[in-house]
Amino acid sequence: MSSNMVRWDGLAGVVAAVMFVLTTILTQRAPPQRVYDSFSDYLYQVVALVGYAGAMGAILGLHALLSQSGRYGRLGAMGSFLAFIGYAIIFVVTAVSALQGRQALLSVRLIGGVAVLIGSILLGVMTIRTRVVPWWCGVLLIVAFPLGDLSNAVVSGGEGLLLGILWGAVGYALLSLRGTVAEQPSRVS
Repeated sequence: MSSNMVRWDGLAGVVAAVMFVLTTILTQRAPPQRVYDSFSDYLYQVVALVGYAGAMGAILGLHALLSQSGRYGRLGAMGSFLAFIGYAIIFVVTAVSALQGRQALLSVRLIGGVAVLIGSILLGVMTIRTRVVPWWCGVLLIVAFPLGDLSNAVVSGGEGLLLGILWGAVGYALLSLRGTVAEQPSRVS
């Protein structure tokens, strides 16, 4: 795996973080509606789409980096696959909703959410196990998505903040490892 790929996937994680935090800010200004009838509704959808795309890039980078470890295994690969597919499903549902001008395919989005949940937990556990990136990246992968849903009950858009922290941390970890990746995976605490 090249240092260049890790850098781009790290940047994708940072972009995802910024976009998810921006969704929280947009939610505070004008909460998303079931029917999109304003510029801010569509802006929210576009920002969320960029965030989901960045998350998928960060997942690919994390998978490529961790798969070099002998401790990653099938569970890690399955976690990466499920998390990536889950975000891809949510991306497609969000794009379809934006094109239709209203929320659509909510049951399909729920399937994507379950895939992200299971995939993130598996990927988080294997991230901790491999010891290639900081352990707290694994912990964030495990807790950010489920806590994000709960945080929405406390603060509108709270999920965006937690996902921003998650993908910002993963992006930072990937960017901080880019110099050592070409030689070998290293342990970062």
